[in-house]
Amino acid sequence: MAQRLRDDSGAVAVVVALCMVVFVGFAALAVDAGYLYSVRRQLQTAADAAALAGCRVMIEDGSEAEILAEARAYAEDENAVRPADGGVMLTDAPDTVVDFADKSVKVTVSKQSPLFFARIFGVSDSPVVATAKAKVAYLTGIRGIVPWSVPIIRATRVAVQVNGGSEVDLVNQGDGRWTGTVGVPVAPGDVGKRVDVIAYNGQTAYPDGTSNGYPDGIPEILPGAARVVVRTPSDPIVDVSLSKYVATAGVDSTVRLTVEAAERPSARFDGRNYNLTNVSGNIWGVNLPVPTSDDLYAVYPVDVSAGPDSIDDAATLLVRRGTFPIRDVSLSRYVITEGGSGSVTVSVQLNNFTYGQEYELKVIGGAAEIGNFCAVDLGTLKHPPNWANPQHPSEYDISTDPDYAPPAYYCYLAKEFPFNVHIGDTIWTATGALSGPQTASALSQRFAGNTMTFETWEALGRPGSSRVVYVPIVEKMQFVTGQTPLRIVTFGAFYINPGSDINHNAITGRFIEEAAPSDALSDTPTGELYIETVHLVAPN
Repeated sequence: MAQRLRDDSGAVAVVVALCMVVFVGFAALAVDAGYLYSVRRQLQTAADAAALAGCRVMIEDGSEAEILAEARAYAEDENAVRPADGGVMLTDAPDTVVDFADKSVKVTVSKQSPLFFARIFGVSDSPVVATAKAKVAYLTGIRGIVPWSVPIIRATRVAVQVNGGSEVDLVNQGDGRWTGTVGVPVAPGDVGKRVDVIAYNGQTAYPDGTSNGYPDGIPEILPGAARVVVRTPSDPIVDVSLSKYVATAGVDSTVRLTVEAAERPSARFDGRNYNLTNVSGNIWGVNLPVPTSDDLYAVYPVDVSAGPDSIDDAATLLVRRGTFPIRDVSLSRYVITEGGSGSVTVSVQLNNFTYGQEYELKVIGGAAEIGNFCAVDLGTLKHPPNWANPQHPSEYDISTDPDYAPPAYYCYLAKEFPFNVHIGDTIWTATGALSGPQTASALSQRFAGNTMTFETWEALGRPGSSRVVYVPIVEKMQFVTGQTPLRIVTFGAFYINPGSDINHNAITGRFIEEAAPSDALSDTPTGELYIETVHLVAPN
């Protein structure tokens, strides 16, 4: 008996059997708890995305139903990633709340997650819940912009002049379109009557509150935007028209000139003579090539003659760059018969930028255009109320930084500008053509061999790219040539086209929707100019 009592064989099995419950408990804690943590993390991602998506719809003035629908799509569909498949967005308060007063969206996502080892204890699943809250914020600035600019005009008044007469105001129809009826002197002549367009941006004071001398705002003048011809019933040339009176450089290749005349007419356009061919009866036509203008805009007159009859400036073709603030000018009629009504309806369409479209970010010429060639000097950056150059010092002194040695323009192209640039800041244009080889060298350094096209970049899901740049969108602050101040209105993201003719200073980019990282945020608007954005905040 004593020997048997001293025999401990099989004791380990007993101990292991007794401890098995503990071992399973630890396994349940390790495996099931780890799995629940993974589910919780995935649900949190879904809740974050849902709150941000719903808040974005709130910025777009969506209804509560539209906000919740967008949030649900991101909570349950767009972010259905294992192991969080089957997550459900809770719809009742206080779990999910759309608060228009607070400008926030709170979203809660839940799921009954399966368990594994815990089933031994009779527990087959466990609820997992994640909550996120997104709130509208106001982006006031970004870092890393390039030294180019895109001009716009936020017009408060648009007027037209006929043959240098008094300005006639047009009526704002919304979405950048202005229309109105103007009188035209009905005296016939051999020269088309010039129609000028003037758009005012409403900036009547400088940031420091002093008057800028423009009671109607800074004007954007488009001289000779169109022509009106007055004819007598006996004139051989009856009618002159173009298929398009405003063409976009690099987009439109030809326009059609049509003339109604008793005998075969000829035309002179852009320094060349053209003979028109008969279409039918007294209708004649010819295709005119759109000039490859390097300016932000250029006006090309069309002279027409038929036998003894001739009309100088019978029509004009306006060739504009894609970024020129005035996109289109059209008249209800371009030829008036003497003795008839002397009024025409003028329609002016201001430029609205379209995502996916290509625009010029740096042009070659300027034709004394205010704003020079769309290049800006980041060394002149000033926050309100400072604005004057050189009276007010620049906000950032980088003159001693060897990474930004003169000429600084090319340094700003090669590497990101290291400071926040804010909406409402003043920045001055950089004068001169800014040579092509240096520009090409600086951009080669920035792009670091990345030659991916926009189409390939999109097909790959828009990954991070050195070819994505951020550009200030600006309005004029003075009506002068030479170096001039511009007010930053907002920012745009562009994908730089690898086919840009950089050596000739023509740089193009696709306007894209892109979120720029920024720490320059405010919970309230800082003035009349701001960008609404969304960010995550603590749910409680």
